[in-house]
Amino acid sequence: PPPPPPPSKHRAAAVPANGLWPLAGERRGACRVEGGNTGSFDEVWQIGELACQRKCAASSTCVAIGFVYAGRMTRCELHNALIYSVLPTGQASCRIKPGLSPAGVRVDPLRRRGASLGAPAPPLPLPPPSPRPPPELPPPPPRPPLP
Repeated sequence: PPPPPPPSKHRAAAVPANGLWPLAGERRGACRVEGGNTGSFDEVWQIGELACQRKCAASSTCVAIGFVYAGRMTRCELHNALIYSVLPTGQASCRIKPGLSPAGVRVDPLRRRGASLGAPAPPLPLPPPSPRPPPELPPPPPRPPLP
């Protein structure tokens, strides 16, 4: 049999137990490009965070995902510009696609702001269920005629 191929120079990105990529800046928040803007991204509504990540992984132009709860809706942002910072907000997550530059972003701008790339975070909780409408009330009794 032929000899096995030599070991690869590139290490496979570690996938955390929850399957999600690490949060950019080690905190929840919205992805921001150079200059603090939202940058260019495609959006997909009403899919889960892991499904959003899979769409990015399958895309050759996607470099990060932003995942946002907007009321009872979810929005997946497939970013195609390098992420430089994270705008803190508890209703969003910004995750960098593994294998791009050091951990997916130009690390210096994030570190200058006192953050670094780090450990994975759990997915955002599911939005609350839609409230049920109150039961219909019976019609009021008829009024007696006036004398």
